Amino acid sequence: MNTLQVRLLSLAVFAIFCATLTYWIVTLGARSPAPPPSAAAVAPSVSLDDAATLFGGKLTPEVNRSIKLFGILALSEGAAAILSVGDEPPRAVSLGGRVGSGKLAEVRARSIILDQNGAHSEIFLPANTGGGPTIYVR
Repeated sequence: MNTLQVRLLSLAVFAIFCATLTYWIVTLGARSPAPPPSAAAVAPSVSLDDAATLFGGKLTPEVNRSIKLFGILALSEGAAAILSVGDEPPRAVSLGGRVGSGKLAEVRARSIILDQNGAHSEIFLPANTGGGPTIYVR
């Protein structure tokens, strides 16, 4: 091979290298097109009933409306809530006790969590509007 053939071969390899490099820069640098704005409007909305039944539970807000929370007892050995269901008189329910169709799952500082067939719902303590003393036991 003489020097002219070596130089022509080198030029051809360099041209192939530049073409390959340009192709990959253009391919990797190109941005994907944005989805059309109407694509988001086509997605169906999810109802709360469907979301609740996804894991086997059911949302029953009408049951929670009949439960009235009067007080919370949080002691070092356990916790309880003073509540009434419907027209029943208030009673103390310990953690894990039955409340209507569910059970008392958690007692917090200002609310309780009820577990009704796997669906958790929170019932808050009403605000103290009477101006009387508020007692917190820890």
